[in-house]
Amino acid sequence: MDLENEVAELKEAKKRNFKVPREMSFRLTERDVLILGFLLDQKFASLEQLYFRFFDVRKDVKELLPPGLHVTRQRLALLRRAGLISTAKVFTEAKSLYLLTGRGFEVFQSKKPDEAFAHPMRTVDFRNYEHDTKVNDCRIAIERTGRVMRWIPDRQIRMEGFKSKYSWSRLPKEVVPDGIFISKEGKRIAFEIETSSRAKERYKDKCRSYQGVMFGDDPLFSRVIWVGLTDRIQATLKDVVQNRERFSVESYSHFLSKLWPTGVAEKISQ
Repeated sequence: MDLENEVAELKEAKKRNFKVPREMSFRLTERDVLILGFLLDQKFASLEQLYFRFFDVRKDVKELLPPGLHVTRQRLALLRRAGLISTAKVFTEAKSLYLLTGRGFEVFQSKKPDEAFAHPMRTVDFRNYEHDTKVNDCRIAIERTGRVMRWIPDRQIRMEGFKSKYSWSRLPKEVVPDGIFISKEGKRIAFEIETSSRAKERYKDKCRSYQGVMFGDDPLFSRVIWVGLTDRIQATLKDVVQNRERFSVESYSHFLSKLWPTGVAEKISQ
């Protein structure tokens, strides 16, 4: 953020009766803007998730994490003091979760107007917390491969629908994936994670719905990544998918292994 734009934003904030803290004089980086966008997309994120997505400089996932993730923690504290992000907790976790604030949304909107699709969530919905935090992990693991150009979150899909300019098919309303990846080659990949066991027939219905938009030379989706939280759910999904080439069934632990040294989420002291 250059000085002229920063001064203009501060003046505009004052006109709107925002309390502008001293820390707003810090220099907003491109990484900061991306963090704000991630929080808008995903509703919230943990310290560890933001570290893995934006601060991790390890050359190998097997390397130990930096003690306390202090660099990540300090930058997030600065963004929080500036009023761009806030923290909240759910009663099953001791650690704080980070959310985008209204002020943070305005800053993000000024930088990325085409990506500011909705106002941020004010709280963490505990009913969906376990599912949503695992979507975060999987998204981060996939984006770290460097083969993804864009991620479209489920919240945006529910608000705007999804219809590719390359395909006449439209996503059925009854099937909204947890996200859509756009690869560097322009391929559209639906992502879905199942965190609780359901009747096999429900998985079959979902599979048929996806198949309905995956035919032709340029289908709405070229592939579906379907993740099972447990071995049992993964086995059921494999039984439903069988040998369909455009479906990839993975385990949640597979994605954790792309982030954590031991492949299992560890405790980071707060």
